[in-house]
Amino acid sequence: MRYELTDLRVFLAIAQARSLSGGASDMHLTAPSASYRLKNLEQAMGVPLFERTPKGMSLTPAGMTVLRYAQTILSNVERLQGEMRRHTDGIEGHLRVYANSSTMNSLPAALSRYLAAYPNVNVDLEERLSEETVKAVLDDRADVGLVAGSIEMRGLEFITYGKDELLFIIPPRHPLGLHRKVSLETALANDVVAIGRKSSNFLYLQQMAEQIGLKPRVRVHAPSFDAVLRCVQEGAGISLVPRSVATAAIEQGIVEAVELEESWAVREQRVVVRSLQALPAYARDFVSYVTQLTPSPA
Repeated sequence: MRYELTDLRVFLAIAQARSLSGGASDMHLTAPSASYRLKNLEQAMGVPLFERTPKGMSLTPAGMTVLRYAQTILSNVERLQGEMRRHTDGIEGHLRVYANSSTMNSLPAALSRYLAAYPNVNVDLEERLSEETVKAVLDDRADVGLVAGSIEMRGLEFITYGKDELLFIIPPRHPLGLHRKVSLETALANDVVAIGRKSSNFLYLQQMAEQIGLKPRVRVHAPSFDAVLRCVQEGAGISLVPRSVATAAIEQGIVEAVELEESWAVREQRVVVRSLQALPAYARDFVSYVTQLTPSPA
């Protein structure tokens, strides 16, 4: 079975365009050149990959199989090329990390120690909901995920390394302060100060509120947790935050805290990967720094 990567790229372009001429145009090829590439691939596979119809070209069952593997192959080729470029630029490693707001808040100390120990490794850190993070690791869009809560791990490997709690912070002497715990429904009868609209913290609050048929009455989306704390202190509203974010402000009396009755408020924090052993050594050591395990020798 002999074919070139260009044959796979042309095949993908035709599949996406559902047209030979459209795929050829996307690849900046003439239609005869694209047809030659497709025929070469079909001969190598030994079966037709498309059905030609009046409405265009549709994949055969064999074509669907090739599509699935071709996407993976070309994605891996792009990653390989990217890794090689980083080596030539003097960077020895690149780590893609997704994290939710709770785990991200506790990450800076471990991340700083890790980057100091690995000066030739770059880390791309993105904030995502825990469910999105698990899917990204499963789809190989992230190397390491940091998640919180009762998340279906979908067969991935994980390490539990901590625990945090979501609670509402309120201004001093707020009526909710008469209660040690309240339901989400009771809390959301009040105006809310939220962090950014696209933050995993706010998206999670929206999800939980939607499940009970409510929508948070957001007065302001603050740019950071520090800004959220200040807005709550000044009486702008209440806010759902990880306890770790608010501990110092609570101890100083700047804000008060009210716990939630819902069980989902207390969440285990986990590192999730496709396979710990399959990760490069520098990636395994990142996991070790986050979970406070002993890193392997550099």
